[in-house]
Amino acid sequence: MRKYFLTTAVALLCATTANATTDYAEVTAKATIEVAGTFECSDLDFGTIVVKSGRTENTIVSISDYNGEVFDKEHVLSISDWKSAICTGINNGTAGNASVPPSVELTGSNGTLYASLHYAHNSDSNYDDTGGFYYEIDASLTIPKDVKSGEYTGTFTITRTY
Repeated sequence: MRKYFLTTAVALLCATTANATTDYAEVTAKATIEVAGTFECSDLDFGTIVVKSGRTENTIVSISDYNGEVFDKEHVLSISDWKSAICTGINNGTAGNASVPPSVELTGSNGTLYASLHYAHNSDSNYDDTGGFYYEIDASLTIPKDVKSGEYTGTFTITRTY
């Protein structure tokens, strides 16, 4: 009985293989590689901000080296050591614009703050020390009404396509 079962199984496999059809496809693999250069940017620093306690609404602090210091004087007691991010060493012989994300999240041991980023300059008249032009990134920081004292930091990436 086993002999007939094995013979039948082999016959079925042979018959199935003999009637099989094979399809195929050719697939093209492709990769485009670009190597990114670098340029230098200073840190965006909101400095030390002293706000009143007991505020009933959020406070927005804006910094801009171009326009000067702007902040909510009713709720901010002081702000010191602030500075915009300045990106330098950019070749002025190639056209192109910087791409800055709309915001950055700053985290600390006592919570999270959010800053809106503002792309301020891209002009051939704004030359840096290397003979290239510079970008200036300004920002507005939203300080929640229930903010806790502490240091808050975050990072973001600026790209330039030309």
